[in-house]
Amino acid sequence: MKFHGNRISIIALAWMIVTTAMKGQVFLGEGNVASVQVKTNTLYDAALCPNIGTEIQTDLGIAWQIDYIGAWWNSDAKHRYWSNYALQTEIRYYFNHTSMDAPFSGHHLGLYAQLATYDFEFGGTGYMCRDLDKSFGFGTSYGYSLPVGERWNLDFTFGIGYFESKYEVYEPYINDYRRTDRRRLTFFGPTKLEVSLVWNLNKQNRMRNNGQSYKSYIP
Repeated sequence: MKFHGNRISIIALAWMIVTTAMKGQVFLGEGNVASVQVKTNTLYDAALCPNIGTEIQTDLGIAWQIDYIGAWWNSDAKHRYWSNYALQTEIRYYFNHTSMDAPFSGHHLGLYAQLATYDFEFGGTGYMCRDLDKSFGFGTSYGYSLPVGERWNLDFTFGIGYFESKYEVYEPYINDYRRTDRRRLTFFGPTKLEVSLVWNLNKQNRMRNNGQSYKSYIP
């Protein structure tokens, strides 16, 4: 009854994205370099859902990001499952992109899309979506990115949008699981919440800290 089909492909895609980001810069054309950040949403981490994302930002204030969320905690002996795999992408615009003191900080607006699979069960009724295309969402976001060091930011983001999921309901049965129903969930409201720790790979914040100034540059 448990799903495994999308795990390898999602992890491989996430690894490819992060490996590309770790190069530290993206060339857009002669003389132009985009900033690259690696980030993790601490709210997902606190919910035992490890996640990692990358954001590529241009000097026009437009940024593109993609995030991977994955958890695979389970215990067959106790019939407990906390598994999910998700991809999330967003296009953002930073209003403060011309600031040399703290590039790509301050207020931003965005449009995002989400895909997910999941399997939640804690000793009783379980809820499972097998395929990425069966759970999806999209919406608009507002956030604020706060510089907290030379290469570190804290990003606070809130999003409102639409989410739809087709899932199966099942019950533990002897040594297996038995599907009891198929359902469809539709929801409009808050679908995105982030308190993300952000590492800037190739742009530094120039800000005051105990009377000392940090430089801002692109190597």
